[in-house]
Formats: sequence, C-alpha cells, structure tokens
Amino acid sequence: MKIKIPYKSVVICSIFLGVLISIQFKTINLENEGMTTSKKGEQLLLENSLKEQINTIKRDIDKYKDGDDILKAEINYYEELAGYTNINGPGITIKLINNGSEDSIIYNYDLILSIINKLNSAQATAISINEERIVFDTYLNLKEDSLYINNTKIKEPITINAIGDKDTLESALKIKYGIAWEIEKYYNYKVDIKSDDNININGYDKKIKDIDVGNLNE
Repeated sequence: MKIKIPYKSVVICSIFLGVLISIQFKTINLENEGMTTSKKGEQLLLENSLKEQINTIKRDIDKYKDGDDILKAEINYYEELAGYTNINGPGITIKLINNGSEDSIIYNYDLILSIINKLNSAQATAISINEERIVFDTYLNLKEDSLYINNTKIKEPITINAIGDKDTLESALKIKYGIAWEIEKYYNYKVDIKSDDNININGYDKKIKDIDVGNLNE
C-alpha cells in the first residue's frame, strides 16, 4: 500500500533546496585555496553549515523514497542534478594536450578549476574529468606530484566532458582572452574543444550518505 503524503510540495521543495545547497557547496569547494587564515575559517564554518543542511534533507528524502511513485520520480530527477545518476545528452568534450610544455598542467590545476567554474557558469548540467563525475563535494588535491580528484589519481591527458547547451559551453571557454586562450598562450597546451550530441557521464559511484562533519579536514 502506498503511503499518502499530504505535504508532498513541502518535501519536493526540500529536495530542491538540497540541490541548491549542493550547487552552492560545489562552487565553494572548486574555488582556489589562495586565501587568508580568517577567510579559510569562515569558509569551513559555511561548509559545515551546508553539510549539516544536506544531511538533514537527505534524511527527509529517505523517509519518503518508498512512498509515492510520483515523488520517487521527483527524487530521481533531483538526484540526477546532484550528480548521483548517469546522464546522457549534448555537450562538449575538452582535451588538454601537452604541446611541448616541460611542466605538466597538473602543477597548475587551478587552470582546470577555472575551466570547471566557467562550465558551471554556462549552466552545464553535468561535468566529468577523466570520467570522474564532479559533484557537490568534489575536491582537487596535488599530492606527491600527482593530481587527485576526490581519492582518484588523475593522469594526463586531461579530458573534460560537459553536458549542456553546446554553443553556450563552447563560447564560455573560447571567449576572447578567456581561459582557453590563456592556457594555449602561456602554458604551451592545446585546448581541443569538440561538440557532441551524445555525451555520456556516469553518476558519482558513491551513494548519498551522511557526511561526517567532524572529519572535514582529514
């Protein structure tokens, strides 16, 4: 027997709020870390607050997941937006190809972050780097001369897939004196951008789960 939910609209709004929080948190995590200690502390406090809200909303979602087919469809839709399901659609593929540079682009991974932020600003609905899905808590970390996305080691060549309006995404990167121009002019890398009507991006391979706020800095 299906569970009747008299305040379905409230639940759906909560889910939507969760996605908005996720998007906001993703933007925070993908910013460059060059900041003062004071600013760093303010950012961590905000991250804590956002993570706690995400966990609360996640628990509310779990209460209703088995209750109503329509609501389950809504949940699936917002989980797709949050990055936990596979997605297919038109978009662009960006390949960063070493054009004779002595230094790997992973040592300047802030350039990769800039590309991701530009794609987010251009309303990309899904982004991956070397098949690693970018979600709300994605982070990049340079450790022992290797670049990690979350806990996955990323090697060259770097391939970024983005789903969304192809023209808008491409224009965001190719704007005059923009990020593609900067990488090619100053870092001796070729930025190869191609549009595609059939891009596949896998969902993040970890299901939504409670985030241990106490382990933020580990």
